[in-house]
Amino acid sequence: MEKYALTGTPGTGKTSVSKLLNEKVTSLSDYYEEASEGKTNSGEWVVDIEKLNTIFKTSDTKIYEGNFAHKLNNIDKIIVLRCDPIILKERLEERGYKKEKIMENLEAEAIGLIFSESISYVGENNVIQLDTSNTDIENIAMNIEKYMDGKIKVEEEIDYSERILEWY
Repeated sequence: MEKYALTGTPGTGKTSVSKLLNEKVTSLSDYYEEASEGKTNSGEWVVDIEKLNTIFKTSDTKIYEGNFAHKLNNIDKIIVLRCDPIILKERLEERGYKKEKIMENLEAEAIGLIFSESISYVGENNVIQLDTSNTDIENIAMNIEKYMDGKIKVEEEIDYSERILEWY
């Protein structure tokens, strides 16, 4: 059984989409406390990726969802959800993120950090990216299911790097 990571910058829709998938999905956030030495001053878990890997070493889960899912050792393919930083900013503000954390996430999204990291973990042929900016989550979930079933090939190219120029 192939194992998938459903990952992306916070606010791209990972959790919302994962709830619509027909496969069993394991949310990594449910294990952050177990795989952490504690929280930062701002309340974020300091996740130890090796501890996460130990927790899921023998898991029969097909899809792992979370910010760090692409870093798990047992992953075969990675699905990266992306979002235009202009829209992502609104989503993160609605969640009450602090300005510094919003900028950190917007910069990561603009340069495609998680997409790039994913390629380094499993290779370019095993990573797809889907833009959630203006597409409803039902459609995104349907495309993920079709991709996992081998019914469609996803070759979406996403580049938000020009957004950085608007910020400085």
